[in-house]
Amino acid sequence: MFKKLLRGLGYDLRHRRWTPTHLAGLVNARTVIDVGVGFGTWELYRAFPKARFLLVEPLRDYEEHLEHIAAQYRCDIVYKALGATEQECEIHVDPSILTRSSLHARTKLTDTGSSLETRRIEMTTLDSLSEVYADLEGPILLKIDTEGYELEVIKGGDEFLRRIDVVIAEVSVAPRFEGAYGFAELIAAMDQRGFEVFDFLRLSYVRGGAGTQFADIAFKRKDV
Repeated sequence: MFKKLLRGLGYDLRHRRWTPTHLAGLVNARTVIDVGVGFGTWELYRAFPKARFLLVEPLRDYEEHLEHIAAQYRCDIVYKALGATEQECEIHVDPSILTRSSLHARTKLTDTGSSLETRRIEMTTLDSLSEVYADLEGPILLKIDTEGYELEVIKGGDEFLRRIDVVIAEVSVAPRFEGAYGFAELIAAMDQRGFEVFDFLRLSYVRGGAGTQFADIAFKRKDV
């Protein structure tokens, strides 16, 4: 009755699914690969406190935060970007909002107007990581938040993705980055690799207008 009353007054109640309890129900992960760590994906760490974590982050600016995570959980840290190929590349770093740093230039929709720094970083692939960390135990959960570069990460992991049970990706819906993928393109790429959409964990809407910017989506293997 209370919910109906609030809806009648114009409020829309939604269950927030990006929580340790909800994430823990997706899979009994023994390994979690966090691609694009930033300040830390703490809901994931708390959801799977006994898991082994592989933290993948290209910016050393976050080193203090990654070391803080590693002091509390069983972690390996890789200071590289992930993509479709192994190479050196340039990343656009926003010193004022580090989490807005990206390998793609931003569109007008998400441009902050900040002065950006361009840095050279090393890029590897998921498949290369799987060779280095061949002893990772399943079930494996992969989380990708790479500011518009998610599809390239997926393209670099055709072999490794066969070992992964659940993928959580921040998927662009609106055109947030120049030259980046479209929503349907990423969904199709996951489908081709044996994954289907299972759950929408969080939505982010366009500020001051209609439409969705991105969605945090959980994908599960079709054969599980």
